[in-house]
Amino acid sequence: MSNVNNKWINLCFIIDASGSMYSSREDVIGGFKKVIDEQKAIKDGKATVSLYTFNDTVTEKYIGVDVNDIEKFEYDASGLTAMNDGIGIAITNMGKWLYERDKNNEEMPSKTLVVVMTDGMENSSKEYTLERVREMIKEQSEKYSWEFIYMGSDITTSNAADELGFKFKTYGSKKSLFKNYNIINTVTSSYRASANAGTPINTLNESLAMMLEEEAEANTKEYESEIGRKITSV
Repeated sequence: MSNVNNKWINLCFIIDASGSMYSSREDVIGGFKKVIDEQKAIKDGKATVSLYTFNDTVTEKYIGVDVNDIEKFEYDASGLTAMNDGIGIAITNMGKWLYERDKNNEEMPSKTLVVVMTDGMENSSKEYTLERVREMIKEQSEKYSWEFIYMGSDITTSNAADELGFKFKTYGSKKSLFKNYNIINTVTSSYRASANAGTPINTLNESLAMMLEEEAEANTKEYESEIGRKITSV
């Protein structure tokens, strides 16, 4: 694809809006606003944002919007947790959006980073099975070099992330939701600065993956120390 802009990163947030997230509503909104505000202040490279929320149903807030054009994040929490549908619909719609851009020879982002933020387990999806979503994550990662990170809040096992095949995953408490957002801020800012400096795309991708892993691991270790146990599958 000759129309790829090596200085453009597209962030796709898939955020849990089920009832158990209600007590964290202000932190979810505040953390997201912090990412947007800090990315607006950066002039290096280009950043766009796609945003989905899920509870019993999935809502696409917007797709591929320039970070400088994003305003208030409307967010409330109620209902169940259709996480498979949230991830599946987001991947499907993002894929269609990128396909249409490529078909029309429009500029394309060099990197898509998908961020799934949740505090619970799948319990109400109707359109996408776990197996199908796992296949989709694998395909987008291997074929198109998308990166996926699972961010669990007040979760003490890695079962959900492991079953979906997430390479990168991090865990923390709801009271430290801002730390999850800070990981995305740090990684995105670094990518934009390096891209603007002319770093080759392969090096950019390797650096982003390495930083994601390091930041996610550090965040999880802090949480494990707080709860006095390791996050493992059971």
